[in-house]
Amino acid sequence: MPPNAPETKKAAEDLSLYIGLLAGLTDGLAEKQPPVLEAGKPLPPGGDHIIALTCENGSPQQNGFRWKAGPQRIEICGESGRGLCNGIYSFLGALGISWPAPGQAILPSPQVTNLRVFALSAATSPGSLADGSVSEPSGCAEGSPAAASWRRLIPAGKNDAAWTLKNGENFIAWAARRRYDAVILPLAQFSRRRSARRLAELSRLAAGYGIALEAGGHELSLLMPRRHFLLRRDMFRMEGGRRRLDHNFCPTNPQTMRIIAQEGEKLFRAAEGSATFHLWPEKGGESAWCACPTCRAFTPAEQNRIAANAAAAALAAANPAASLTFCEKPGESANVPLRSNLFRMEKMPEEKEFR
Repeated sequence: MPPNAPETKKAAEDLSLYIGLLAGLTDGLAEKQPPVLEAGKPLPPGGDHIIALTCENGSPQQNGFRWKAGPQRIEICGESGRGLCNGIYSFLGALGISWPAPGQAILPSPQVTNLRVFALSAATSPGSLADGSVSEPSGCAEGSPAAASWRRLIPAGKNDAAWTLKNGENFIAWAARRRYDAVILPLAQFSRRRSARRLAELSRLAAGYGIALEAGGHELSLLMPRRHFLLRRDMFRMEGGRRRLDHNFCPTNPQTMRIIAQEGEKLFRAAEGSATFHLWPEKGGESAWCACPTCRAFTPAEQNRIAANAAAAALAAANPAASLTFCEKPGESANVPLRSNLFRMEKMPEEKEFR
């Protein structure tokens, strides 16, 4: 394994473990696994069958990889350490291994005993390149907070974020094996003191695979606390001539912008370890914006941009190096320019329930 990518160590150990299991060399005990050696170390006796891991000097946002299987040598190369982790788990997946849930692994039929032949057949399976290799570029988008092809995961159930923190080791290992590049946790989790220790541990575990820990989700309304509705209804959206408590708010009210700046900066500072934040309207309320006389001049997409820009301004005050994403469906048009730290997403990250 390459010495310049410490975030690939656990993935390399996984590769050794599963190769040993498939070949019948190990029952899961570390001392019986095929050895994992850093580049330049002498090979053990009889070590003429090699899996060589190499890592280019790409940024962590470059998650592309390629691998190629031959009779005596398998090569897996990543654009970065993150890409190499993805390449390792792509190769193991090609051998027929799957990870349906945290803490679970399914291996192919025990009738497959010749690992070398099986690897070759996997490398030349449909969808592979003609030369017997598998390659997946990162497709990194210039100026974006991360590669366009990054796979992000959101624990989607009501209590799944808390479950994730309690089961951090199993969860992060599963996320790496399923080739997720980032995990998004609610901003509310970062602002709870009782979550601080577990969040720090989850961040450490994620870094062990080069996985980014990001903050946010369908939480745009967090920036306008509902407690203000009793005294300042004009800050909330209008529908049918009446102010409504549900979904979003009135983005053209100057007082709304002031509250967003205050609440946003507070929430972003609580999650200062994250480099990328996400704020999207609540599910089902993506188009439920304000119809007051001032807001009627703007489409729902434009109101969404106005609100996202206000949040991005608050983020710039709290964490100038961080980026914010908002969601805008393909084909939606809006004539509101975006701040330099605000980025548009057309496709929502994958959401999964664990409980």
